[in-house]
Amino acid sequence: MEWERFPIPEFDYAALATMAYQPPELTSKAEAMAAVSTSMDTGALKAGAFVCEPDTALVERFNFRGEYAAIVLCVVPKSGASVLARSRAWFKQRVIVLDANTADANILHEWKTLRPFNTRLGPDDGVRLDHTVIWLLIGRILCNHTRANRVMVDTTWKLGGDRMGFRILAANDTEQHQFHESCIELSWPS
Repeated sequence: MEWERFPIPEFDYAALATMAYQPPELTSKAEAMAAVSTSMDTGALKAGAFVCEPDTALVERFNFRGEYAAIVLCVVPKSGASVLARSRAWFKQRVIVLDANTADANILHEWKTLRPFNTRLGPDDGVRLDHTVIWLLIGRILCNHTRANRVMVDTTWKLGGDRMGFRILAANDTEQHQFHESCIELSWPS
């Protein structure tokens, strides 16, 4: 029987290794929150993700730097969602799941890869979030700070069976479009 010292979760990263980067249009915090508020008021909450301008004090609090500093607003159904994160990157990755885009935001989860090329980014089976709105900061861990990753929202992701959702893809190196450096999948029953 073969024994594996550091078992790592499976992660099909090959399709994400050569994606063309489409810079997202940054949504202002006010525009994003207005869209969420409107959908909550009407009761027709529309799931999706917005790449937004981060609160300056928030990125300073977590020491996120770089020209691609952005925070991703994720809106999921009222029943909540499963969140699964994976990575395949030479540099260690960091994902912070927050309840707001403000300096005093609460951390719901914070995940870091343990070592290079470890696909584990957070729990093996993901987590269950009972929040309708979450915010994600995603970056590459450097010596004393985290450099913000470029992010893309993938709404074309196809899940099998009776689940639906979207994923957030992130890459740091501007010369290579390896959007498997951080992959955060949000899904729920259809």
